[in-house]
Amino acid sequence: MTIVLEGITQEYDGKVVIENFNLNIEDKRIYALVGPEGCGKSTILKVFMGTLKPTKGEVHRMGDYKYPTLHTGYLSQEGQLNPKKNAIWNVKKAYWRISKGMIIEELLKFIPEEKIKLPVSELSDSEKRLVEIVRAFMVPADFMVLDEPFMFLDDEQRGKVREYIDNNIGSRPLIMASRDETYFDFARIIHLG
Repeated sequence: MTIVLEGITQEYDGKVVIENFNLNIEDKRIYALVGPEGCGKSTILKVFMGTLKPTKGEVHRMGDYKYPTLHTGYLSQEGQLNPKKNAIWNVKKAYWRISKGMIIEELLKFIPEEKIKLPVSELSDSEKRLVEIVRAFMVPADFMVLDEPFMFLDDEQRGKVREYIDNNIGSRPLIMASRDETYFDFARIIHLG
């Protein structure tokens, strides 16, 4: 399957954020949109997922896909966790069919056991980010979208996340956004801004 972003232009309040952007996103490929804050990275991700209709341009799906809609494993830049609930609950909320045991097994790859039952409001920013990464990958998805996946993480945590991505992406396309390309040597980098 290939997803084609063709001539994507997006305006907000008369200001052009993205103009005539084109990209073919293919299975088994990893892409990183890199550029300064405000250059339109998150906007492109939202257009790609279909949650934002572009001012101009189109998104085409080509090739073999089984369903009329495609599902996304999504990591938001802003975060989507319920701060009053623990990490297990937050991952389960993303996909209720996954077993609690499997959720715990995945979370323990990143977070100490004593922390996974605490309300996420008591976790550090990096620990919250790691919970969100596990949450995104637990959703049965046709493609993955990660907005600033390495935000708040130290070098060791980035290495673990990189390994986690490698072990869990399968043949799904992955598109990411980041202000810094330092940790994206495994992706096709597309510079914006």
